[in-house]
Amino acid sequence: MNQKYCVELFEENENLNLYTIRLQNEKLTEFEKFLEKFPEGCKYTEDVDVIISWIEKITQKGALSRYFKPEGGYGDGVGAIPIEVNNTIRLYCLRLNDNILILGNGGVKDAGTWQESPTLRPFVELLRDTSRFINTRQQDGKILLNGKTIQGNLNFSRKI
Repeated sequence: MNQKYCVELFEENENLNLYTIRLQNEKLTEFEKFLEKFPEGCKYTEDVDVIISWIEKITQKGALSRYFKPEGGYGDGVGAIPIEVNNTIRLYCLRLNDNILILGNGGVKDAGTWQESPTLRPFVELLRDTSRFINTRQQDGKILLNGKTIQGNLNFSRKI
């Protein structure tokens, strides 16, 4: 089965643009789905607050690699927020450079690694595929990273 989706601008900032993923025919983006899982006052409010404060810091200072826990394959840019060990919630992201960050989805860390988690694995795999698609289109000249914007065809399809 093919899954169609696009990368779209979520929030424009002075130093950095935040993008996210919207699956075809979905009302909410992946990042919005993440936020909806953890409403204010839930048992994970503190953990989500840590993630939100990291996003605010990243928005101000840039998507510097030190702000992310590497989670994907070597060099694919997939990482997790936060880097704190004791946080039980993970938000997965795709860092394209210091000025462009794609926010994905995430959830409760329920296994030793994302590969062992049936809940978290699909979120990381979606970002890994997106990284691969963007890199291929960059090499073909069909996607251009220009400052804090992604220009080109940001519609993708993958087998799931």
